Amino acid sequence: MPVSAATRASAGAAQEAADLPVIEFVAPMPGFPDNRRFVLVRLDESGLLFALTSIETPGLRFLVLPPMPYFPDYAPEVDDDTLAALGVSGAESLLVLLLVTTGDTVDDVTVNLMAPIVLDQVSRRAVQLVLSRSGLPVRAPLKAP
Repeated sequence: MPVSAATRASAGAAQEAADLPVIEFVAPMPGFPDNRRFVLVRLDESGLLFALTSIETPGLRFLVLPPMPYFPDYAPEVDDDTLAALGVSGAESLLVLLLVTTGDTVDDVTVNLMAPIVLDQVSRRAVQLVLSRSGLPVRAPLKAP
């Protein structure tokens, strides 16, 4: 049975999360209307896997990773409305993260290319950008870099 990317964080990760800068979503992620404030917790030494951990709902976290090592040609277009919502004029300070869904085996792991998380690294404001007309998959297989 697949495990959802919204998993329960350990007590140790929750304590570590309490010491990190808060990321605030300008609009809640679809399906999570009561969660706008998160921290980004690094889960591995290489800095390729993170837990986007809610500070409003104890134990709620989403696994995320940067696209570059896995999808080097991935370059979602961030529209002007999204830039305005984040309070930026250009994409220079933006960090893109992909939501991960785990499965029964490593071969079942997928990422959501259609709806990345876009984070302004200066203001720490974020949005889940839904690229509905892009033709990008919601469940793209994740392969080792």
